[in-house]
Formats: sequence, C-alpha cells, structure tokens
Amino acid sequence: MNFDDQPHDDKFSSQYIDLLSERVGGKALYCSDEWFAPASNLVKFGRGVMKPGHFVDTGQWMDGWESRRSYDRKRPNNTDHDFCVLKLGIPGIIHGVDVDTNHFRGNAPEFVSIEAAVVKGEVNDATEWVEILSKTATTPHSQHLFDINSDQVWTHLRLNIFPDGGVARLRAYGEPVANPDNYIDGELIDLAYVVNGGRALICSDMFFSSGSNMLMPNRGVNMGDGWETKRRRDQDNDWAIVKLGLQGSIRKVILDTAHFKGNFPDRFSLQAVNMPGRDVSGADVEWQTIIPQTKLHADQEHLFISEITAAADEKFTHVRLNIFPDGGVSRLRIFGFPVWPSAEK
Repeated sequence: MNFDDQPHDDKFSSQYIDLLSERVGGKALYCSDEWFAPASNLVKFGRGVMKPGHFVDTGQWMDGWESRRSYDRKRPNNTDHDFCVLKLGIPGIIHGVDVDTNHFRGNAPEFVSIEAAVVKGEVNDATEWVEILSKTATTPHSQHLFDINSDQVWTHLRLNIFPDGGVARLRAYGEPVANPDNYIDGELIDLAYVVNGGRALICSDMFFSSGSNMLMPNRGVNMGDGWETKRRRDQDNDWAIVKLGLQGSIRKVILDTAHFKGNFPDRFSLQAVNMPGRDVSGADVEWQTIIPQTKLHADQEHLFISEITAAADEKFTHVRLNIFPDGGVSRLRIFGFPVWPSAEK
C-alpha cells in the first residue's frame, strides 16, 4: 500500500489536507442504502480500483459507495434521493471537495449536493445542516472538483446523490483547526501534527513518497507511509520545510525511521524560524539550528530533548528537516508549548 496513491488534483491537494480521509480518522457513519457497495469506501485512499468480472452476492464488486436503483423503494425520512452522513477525521475549514465517480460508468448519480454541520456528540434529528455545495450535475467515471466558500469549522458532512447510484471517493480538502479544549494547561503538543494543522510546504525531492506523510497519525505502516527521496549522486543533501500548525516553543523532537532499513538517512539536522503569516520557501530565510547534525539509525524512533539548542521560551512557526545525504523518514514530531490563536488556553 502506497499512501501517495491519491488523485493528483493540484487545485486542492497541493495546498490542503483531506480532512475526511480514513487515514486521519474520517469515517462514514450511516447512509440511506448501501446495497451494492459500502459507504465506508468513500474515505479510503486512492481513487478506487476496478476488478472486471469479480462478482459478489449483489453483483459486480465495486470499490465505492453504491445504492440500489430507486424505483418505489422507501428511503429514510421519505426523501427522493440517497444520502450518506460522514464524520471528518479532522475538524476544519473546507476549501474544496472532490466527488469522484471513478469506474462508475453506467451507475453514477445524475446530481450531487453536500451539507455540513458542527456536531458535539452524535448526529441526530436535531442536527442543523448547512448546504455548502448546491445540487450540481455530475458525469460518470470522473473527478468533480468544487470550490467551497465557507470559513466555518465543520465536523460532519452529508453527501446527497440524486436519485441513486455510485460514488467512488469523497474528499474534503481544507485547513485543520486545533481545538484548545482537547488539551490541558502545560501539556506538550505536537505542533507539526497534521491534526493540529501541520503541513509540509516544500521538499527538495519526493521521488518515492510525499513529505506530508511524516506528519500523519500513528507510526508508519510501511515504507510507502513516509517521506523518501531518490538517491543523490552529488555532494548536496535533501530537506523538507514544515509549517507548524501552531506557533510555539520546541521542547522535544521525535524522528522515526520505521521500515527504512537500507535507505534511512545517515544523519539529520533540524532548523527553525519564527515567521508568522508566511509560507516559507527556504532560500531567503535565516534558519536557526535547533539540533545540529546527528547520526541516525535504521528502523528506529529517535528521541531528542537535551540536544535541542533553542531557549525554552523561543517561539517558532516553521521547521526545516535536513537529511544527509538522502533517504527516508517515517515520522517527524515537534513537541512544544503552543501559542493559541486569539485567546490563551
């Protein structure tokens, strides 16, 4: 499984995180009907695959969500269309969605719409839904990229398909918004964690896999679930710049080379800068060294505390991970005390 096997739609995916991905905890809660294929497929990685001639009890196996043909069947709440309620893995501001009907050629819906909600606890009949994508025509076997104009932090989505049919994947691209209520005073927080809004801005090389993988939840499951560069044939080194989700101090660093055994970097160093409100490209920045060049080992979590040279009260917004000369890193964790936007925790 390669976690970079995602649709390449630079319109959204190069700027934002898929807040609905199964990888970050997104899930389908329930739907009006999933006779032919389960709604849980909507949040899986990739665009879905096709296995021609592979039949199950309900017919051709489909890698997506597919409801029955409507005719006179009754739906919940007597609606005239099918729907699926989903929980975002990361609450956040949604800037774009991708409704992908890949491989649904003769069974795609004619139209879709999307509603969003802010839910504490469980979705129920009292949940207030707000339309963020009005009823819009779709085409079979296609990606549909739609801009979303909203500055609200959402927690749930409801995908409506008219009147029925199949959708392979649903993506909700946006900015994670960390909730201070999830933390206690004095708690160290992973400032680079994708759930807290961390994002890999730019890398010297992403030949095998993306720098964004380093900020994902849990430990990497394989070499595809990390950042790996191609072999360098010069005297230079590879690097990645990460925008921290929260400005803060740097008190503990974990660098994990899990699964990288013959291709881990020989050494690394970590630099940082405090430049709020800017996306840092690297060349015009005076980087401060946080951890000097240090030896790394294969398939191992490396913990750094006493090695950190920054003062305890210094604040940073970006870090630059340098690896020498090249190789793969599974996870990068930057723990510190955050500066919460607009209000102190």
